[in-house]
Amino acid sequence: MAEISGEGMPEPESDDLGRYLEDTITIDWQTPAVMVKAKELLVGRETPEQRVVSLFEFVRDEVDHSIDHSVDPKTEKTTCRASEVLAERTGLCYAKSHLLAGLLRYAGFPTGFCYARLSGGTEPDRLTLHGFNAVYWAASESWIFLDARGNRPGLEAECRFEAPWSLVWKPDAEIGEAFLPFIYKRPAKRIIDLLERAPDFAAVLRNLPDTL
Repeated sequence: MAEISGEGMPEPESDDLGRYLEDTITIDWQTPAVMVKAKELLVGRETPEQRVVSLFEFVRDEVDHSIDHSVDPKTEKTTCRASEVLAERTGLCYAKSHLLAGLLRYAGFPTGFCYARLSGGTEPDRLTLHGFNAVYWAASESWIFLDARGNRPGLEAECRFEAPWSLVWKPDAEIGEAFLPFIYKRPAKRIIDLLERAPDFAAVLRNLPDTL
């Protein structure tokens, strides 16, 4: 687990919280299946904290990260839209962040998208982007950061409502790693294009972006 102070974290690209609640082609939270699942996960969760934790832990624990389980890159399903990730129960960090955003937006929590440039992916000597979420937390009038990538030995994250944030990785500036500066209203077009247009999962892995 990487514990990260509140300093140097991404800042919202817009002050209009309504933009962080939009239903879009990718964050299609008004799709019946997404709404039904969100309702199910929110049953009995009365406080805002309980609601966020329930949604976060579902995506973190019940949706596989595509690289963590044994897959054939030529046949593994590449997911992107929130509803698609929910249906297939698998996705890369980007796709999982799309589903978490959809569930949280359904529940009324403004949610955006953050990226960190990191090493140690499928090609350790190459920097690639890692995706996670930021959620506006009305109680503190600030943003909290959630990483639903999925836990495995040595890679863990939990839901926190104040710093230090619990993320899977902490960027190391000495080797060129860094958070991108903004909490984006929508997922990056470059990432959506990759997930939706690549001919197979192997092509996705070959072309993971290092910048937006």
